[in-house]
Amino acid sequence: MIFPASSPLLAIDTAGSACSVALWAERGILAHEIAATLHGHAVALAPMIERIAAGAGISLKSVSAVAVSCGPGGFTGMRVGLATARALALSIGCPAIGIDSFAVLAAAARRSTGPLEHGLLAVLDSRREELFAATLNASFTPADAPMLLTAAEVAALCRQRRLRLVAEAELTDFADPQFADLDVAHARADAAAVAELAALRPDLHLPAEPIYLRPPDVSQPKPALPKAPAP
Repeated sequence: MIFPASSPLLAIDTAGSACSVALWAERGILAHEIAATLHGHAVALAPMIERIAAGAGISLKSVSAVAVSCGPGGFTGMRVGLATARALALSIGCPAIGIDSFAVLAAAARRSTGPLEHGLLAVLDSRREELFAATLNASFTPADAPMLLTAAEVAALCRQRRLRLVAEAELTDFADPQFADLDVAHARADAAAVAELAALRPDLHLPAEPIYLRPPDVSQPKPALPKAPAP
């Protein structure tokens, strides 16, 4: 899907360790706001969208599409971003576009560190022992199916396949001396990267639906025990 250069695109990222929004038009970022947070996305997101739209002098009714990172990531934050993006797109009458969070992380790294010319292993914090991981080509297209890997398994795969590691900024696992030989770039997934990929990379567009690599941590209620017969 190609967008008119003059029509703004709204981007949202709440799947990771930050809440961020961005407006894109004329092949660049018009407005952007990000706040580091693991919780509270539902409270922070709507006012953030209103602020950047007002600051850029943009009416949300003029938005040509709403793009959103669709995971994998934190269950609650990811669902908040997706629900908001779909609701806004429906009310505006524009498409809702999903971008996977591995590509978003890689694009954010490129924005801060420069070109990433080799195969990549993008690693996201799952807030559990195993990490979300995916091998990407230099163009950020997937090379294999996403995986759940420990930090040691991530390092072994990078060494075996000579991959550059792109790790979410909050991950401290790879500061250990045993990983000193790895080529590591740290970045934070960000709506600015979502906007860039949604506007310029239609080949990376996905449905605005959540991507899970493990079931959400929700306990199902136990079935009620049958009552003992009355004496």
